[in-house]
Amino acid sequence: MLKIKIGTRASKLALAQVEEIKNFLLTNKLASEEQIQIIHFTTSGDRIQDRNLSEIGGKGLFIKELEEALIHNKIDVAIHSAKDIPPFLHKDTEIAAFSKRFDARDCFISKKFNSINELPQGSVVGTSSARRKAILLGLRPDLKVVNFRGNVDTRLKKIENDEVDATILAICGLTRLRERKEQNSACPLGYDEINKIIEKDVMLPAGGQGALAIQVRKNDKNIFDIVNKINDFESEVCLRAERSFLSELGASCSTPVAVHAWKENNLLHLKTIILDYDGSESFVTKNEGNFTVDSAIKMGIEAANQNKNKATKLLQKICN
Repeated sequence: MLKIKIGTRASKLALAQVEEIKNFLLTNKLASEEQIQIIHFTTSGDRIQDRNLSEIGGKGLFIKELEEALIHNKIDVAIHSAKDIPPFLHKDTEIAAFSKRFDARDCFISKKFNSINELPQGSVVGTSSARRKAILLGLRPDLKVVNFRGNVDTRLKKIENDEVDATILAICGLTRLRERKEQNSACPLGYDEINKIIEKDVMLPAGGQGALAIQVRKNDKNIFDIVNKINDFESEVCLRAERSFLSELGASCSTPVAVHAWKENNLLHLKTIILDYDGSESFVTKNEGNFTVDSAIKMGIEAANQNKNKATKLLQKICN
């Protein structure tokens, strides 16, 4: 009997994500309960909470230990939030599947206020995202944006304790935690505040936000064939466009950049935005084309080259 060792971070959100994948495997009879083993990891990104990710190696720190375990056969599958995966993976691994994408939008979290516009002048907003910070400051240069690391529960508790006036979180994470909470413990502030949505035309999402990426070893055909059945084609096309844009652009977690692809009228649409750190300058691209993987990859590269050609000075500033 083929054993499937699945590696995951140990946070509540990561555990909700691995349950999502495990349930898919069980429901579709791709594996039995006896075949699946869940192995928890604490990553470098989880351990180091007092500094910005850009100072310590980027979002890749959330997958480093999982990737190493995969390469050394300690696990067979690694599950990640797709937005946490750098554009380039270890050469001996590949993404076998992208899960069906949840709502990719961000939402506003605050005890006292209902939107960014309601915040009084000089309010303190916590976020560790260069993208969110730049967009916030572009909308409201009077705000004070401070570094805000930690898992979702940690950040929600900081809101509860009035350490900041507000924060911005991804709807997808709160949705997954809320679904898991309904089977487990009580809900802290925030899980049920998904109604405070920030629309995409105000805050364009991060590349990959909303979907899970499932990483496997290359040439492990048995595992690949099982995991690939999880793949959601619409998510894959959209995420291939977003990832090819980030790869071609050379963006890192410290780059204030947003990219989002979606299907509309059977066409692939891709919107990107790069911003100065303080949101004072920005450059937007919009493209559309055939809804295929090949077209998605080409579209992402084309959007990156549009940025390189027309926003050269801004890119030199934020990518160096």
